[in-house]
Amino acid sequence: MGCRKRIFKIRIKNDRILGILLVAVGTTIIFVILLPPSVWIVTLGIILIGIGYKLFLC
Repeated sequence: MGCRKRIFKIRIKNDRILGILLVAVGTTIIFVILLPPSVWIVTLGIILIGIGYKLFLC
């Protein structure tokens, strides 16, 4: 009777990672609502070019 049933069994060791993840998800949701789709296509292209460049240098 003194035992509580845990709903979430996942334990995150570093709270900083969880905080960064929550901030990223929150800002993404806000920007999806506010910005038009053409801005998202350009931003996604720039991100993919950056990732490809970093992978090419490795």
